[in-house]
Amino acid sequence: MRTAAVLETESLVDVLRSMADTLRDLTRDFPTWSLPEAEVGAVIGHAQQVRQLSQSLTAVLAAEADSRGLGADDGLSRTDWLRTHVDTGLDGPEAAAVTRVATAMNEPRWARLAERVCASEVPVAHAAAIVRFHDDVVRVADPDHLAAVVDSMVEACDVLDRRELARLISHARATLKPPAALESEEAGLRLGRSFRRVRSSAGFSVFELRLDPEGAAVVESAVDALSAPRPDLCLDGGAGEIDPRTPATRRADALLEIVGRGVAAPEGVTRSPRTTLVVTMSLDALLEKVRGAGLLDSDAALSPSAVRRLACEAGVVPMVLGARSEVLDLGHTRRLFSPAQRRALAVRDGGCSFPGCTVPPMWCDAHHVVHWLHGGCTDLTNGALLCGRHHTVVHRRGLTARVTATGVTWHV
Repeated sequence: MRTAAVLETESLVDVLRSMADTLRDLTRDFPTWSLPEAEVGAVIGHAQQVRQLSQSLTAVLAAEADSRGLGADDGLSRTDWLRTHVDTGLDGPEAAAVTRVATAMNEPRWARLAERVCASEVPVAHAAAIVRFHDDVVRVADPDHLAAVVDSMVEACDVLDRRELARLISHARATLKPPAALESEEAGLRLGRSFRRVRSSAGFSVFELRLDPEGAAVVESAVDALSAPRPDLCLDGGAGEIDPRTPATRRADALLEIVGRGVAAPEGVTRSPRTTLVVTMSLDALLEKVRGAGLLDSDAALSPSAVRRLACEAGVVPMVLGARSEVLDLGHTRRLFSPAQRRALAVRDGGCSFPGCTVPPMWCDAHHVVHWLHGGCTDLTNGALLCGRHHTVVHRRGLTARVTATGVTWHV
């Protein structure tokens, strides 16, 4: 075992090269078949520990490079300098994460995080996520509140896995940002949605679909509901056989089924009920009495306004929690506009009821003019068709309307 005194007389490059050669020889030549079953898991654990120690050392060395300003004379960014001096192993995102942590380690505010990274108590990826979160909200968050949240993350992140930390950061980001900032951010993400045909290959068409968290949750929930394995599709018809389709094929078939149902539906009426999407948040956050966010099953966070907008379509409902986390509302099917009601709305409104909009009924949502949260009922005198864009506008601006037997007049 090499001590600090030994390292003073040896080149660190030589020490690490020797360690790398040892690991390479073990990977290539060690008779893993000879390991007792009880030791396989332990060996994997130690290998992962070596990996984390290596990442921590990389961050420490990158912090040293940052403190010396290496690469500045060549006009290189810290990330580019790091990538040019590493032969293998650091791609763009990983190099950026190491650079972010290395820079933070030289700042007094991150002294505790630097201490834990140097001790290999915190994975570099976790540390990078915390620093990135801090930089994202520091301009809009209350300084004392942000400091308390970040300090708690630094102390707890060694017992959190990647997904748990991502969930914590997502909720904290939505809690610390003002509602207006969250809504503006969500609006920007919605404008970034895209669906395009990328190329054709071997008789197939390849598409690219890019969605914000809200859109992705709706699509994933709808596809998941129709992509369960179906043993009845077994090619030889044998009882109890498994579905011959791969998971990717099942999802593609589910998407086509959704599109097929939509284009085959009568005007203004869907052929199948809305997909259920559960969004969890407190009642105070939903009413905007306090800052908060709605959490999807995918751990994405939505602003209160997004939750209220989604809740208008009762198949997409919130799980509203009280002060002691008791469930106050899980949605009710009676909030759904029935097919007959949607047909009546289609005839009365002729499409999106917002002034000047020409989107046809089949692409519209049935909106509760007086929100269900405020006692609005599901009937024609409280219903109005709105396209997705104007549905967002109505919620964002808190618009009201007058509904008559002949139409809807929005107070814009």
